Amino acid sequence: MMLAPPAPRAAAYTRSPTANDDGSLHEALRRAGNLVASATALAVTLDALPSIELPPSSASQVDQAQLRAVASLYLASELENAGVVPAVETLAGLGQSGGIGIDLGKAAPLVAQFWKTRNDRATRDERAACFGRLFGAGQSGGGAGFEEEMLELCEALYKLDEQATNATYGGMAQQARVRAAATRLVDRLAGAAGGITVFLAQEILKALHDALAILGTPDLRGAFAARDIWGVVSAIDGMTHTARADARTSARRGKAGMTVLAWLADAAVHLDDQGVVLVGLDHPVIEAAIDWMQATLELGEADASASPSPSAVSPPSVSRLPTSPWSAIA
Repeated sequence: MMLAPPAPRAAAYTRSPTANDDGSLHEALRRAGNLVASATALAVTLDALPSIELPPSSASQVDQAQLRAVASLYLASELENAGVVPAVETLAGLGQSGGIGIDLGKAAPLVAQFWKTRNDRATRDERAACFGRLFGAGQSGGGAGFEEEMLELCEALYKLDEQATNATYGGMAQQARVRAAATRLVDRLAGAAGGITVFLAQEILKALHDALAILGTPDLRGAFAARDIWGVVSAIDGMTHTARADARTSARRGKAGMTVLAWLADAAVHLDDQGVVLVGLDHPVIEAAIDWMQATLELGEADASASPSPSAVSPPSVSRLPTSPWSAIA
């Protein structure tokens, strides 16, 4: 059997104390940009081929390009929930109307430019439609059921060593469970994504990059007495009485989910080959899968504790995933 070289895995999962700092977020955005660049290069190469009947592997390559873009869009969707772009849109609107009442310092021209180029990027509704189609629980289309199938894949990765018969990759039964979960998720996402997905990912990541540049401006942090970008986002939300999910946990979930989906894009071309071991026991995607499940559980617990309904009394399990608030974004 073929097995990809394993990467070191910690003996016990522990969250890094700097997992949610600004530098980590910029690094995640850089990784997302690399995924989109790779997807764009592959998509352009395939598009340039003559219109002839292509071998089956070409379809897998198209899916792989789209899945890489989808991985970056998952990070973007969770940062949307965290309020990164919406907060800057709000700030730019208030600045245009003169309703801020604070000195933005060196951030002022960046905010003004963000407002000026507002018609050159996807609107909140357009972003919500994209994210909802791909990932939105309870939505029609590809997004319906995404979180359940993402959970199945993460659980399969986490349980790779459960009753293992092989010290390197778990065993055939464990690999079969990962393969089945991965295949279902690939089929769902490939059906939901389209040719425009790669290029929409480019546009949304550009907006994220610009928004983070504004939120990270020292003058803006000083104006809001914020320690990091999440403090700035919280202050802007406070100005408009906007409530949203835990920004840091959403960002953490987005980074972990992007890692899992990027691995899925690489594994997609091997799903039909039963002789290929998809993942080893010490592959870093396993830690990302654990982190995604833990962040999902934390968001679910926060939703339950904030809900006045009687159902909030019983603590949620990982299998009871929170409904993503796509309607609230619009």
